[in-house]
Amino acid sequence: MHESRRHLLMGVLLLATASGPAIARPYPLGTGLAASADSAQTAGANPAGIARFTERALSVELLYFSSESRWESAFSGTGAEFNTNSSGDTVVPRIAVVQPINDRFSASFTFLGTGFSDDLGEWPGRYFIQSYDSVFVSAFPSLAYRINEQWSVAASAAITYNSFEQERAVRNIFDPGFPDGRSRVEADSLELGFGLSALYQSSERTRWGLVYSSEINPRRSAANELSGLGPNTEAAMRGLGLLERRLTIESTSPQSIFAGVYHEFANRSAVTLDLAWIDFSNFRLSEFYYDGESFVRNDSRYDDIYALSTSYTWPAAERWMLGVGALVTNQMIDDEQRGMTLRLDAVWSLGFTAEWRWTDRRRVMMGLSYFGLGDAPVATPSIPGLGSLEGRFKSRDTLLLQLGISFGSL
Repeated sequence: MHESRRHLLMGVLLLATASGPAIARPYPLGTGLAASADSAQTAGANPAGIARFTERALSVELLYFSSESRWESAFSGTGAEFNTNSSGDTVVPRIAVVQPINDRFSASFTFLGTGFSDDLGEWPGRYFIQSYDSVFVSAFPSLAYRINEQWSVAASAAITYNSFEQERAVRNIFDPGFPDGRSRVEADSLELGFGLSALYQSSERTRWGLVYSSEINPRRSAANELSGLGPNTEAAMRGLGLLERRLTIESTSPQSIFAGVYHEFANRSAVTLDLAWIDFSNFRLSEFYYDGESFVRNDSRYDDIYALSTSYTWPAAERWMLGVGALVTNQMIDDEQRGMTLRLDAVWSLGFTAEWRWTDRRRVMMGLSYFGLGDAPVATPSIPGLGSLEGRFKSRDTLLLQLGISFGSL
């Protein structure tokens, strides 16, 4: 999955049981998270919201991301340019199931995930990194408890599968004339975390939500596959013990808190507002340790992420519900801290959605959103003979198409 096609994080809320007929609504991705609690997707956004359901509900959704970007840069020492144009398409399924147990307890199960990847090609820094792919996929089984007509709470287990793959070129320095060799590092692990959430219904038309997700710190042994080494270079590396060293990779998936409010007006339109904090200053993409010693440690200092999103939904006809939404975040890393490995910046989005009530128990949803990312200027440390690589994205755009169907109702 390309760097600009990543899932926006979800989670946190307070739950209560509605005292009037509930209306399922279409929300653009990243909006209507903490307090909407009107479809099975609340199992992934705020599990406390599942306590509002009196019968089984299922939501199946496909997210189709299409992105294009243009990167331009040059080396300060030589003026040599390093420019790339990239595009890609990704289809991500989301499935959520809600199952009431009795009038107090409800259970749910859903999948959430995110990932980062990039392919830098044959750039001069290919001996440090050439491509990487880091994926986090989490399954969230949850159990919610309805305290009374206003309050519900939930606990969730975060079962997270993490895989990491990185390639870099290896210079055959003792074999003049040999092309570059290749180092391919692969690792994966299964880690556990947890989540806590709550939903509070302050009136028939207003709900408040809060969700906490714990930090996860995967540590896994890795396989380092070397290929294309010249005989003299391979012998020198073996003599130094570089081929037999034990490799481990550590990273950090940060903790987060989401809070939000949902309010429905007398004309059946509704508004949501969500605020998120993600402990991104404690984020680590991946750090390598050979026999316990750090190698090429990532010294980038990320900033905590603050995200604000809002949506407005309204009935357009007897069977149609429409929605619009927007999201914005702060810059995720200062310009002077940014490196080529993870070219993050601020994010903003605008989206439009529509939902058609097929039957009383089935609904079809579709939506289109645009995500804009900052130009992410980078100035790398100096590379001998070339100088610093200085560049930025001239364009970086992502379109998201949402298609989903829901079964069951509140």
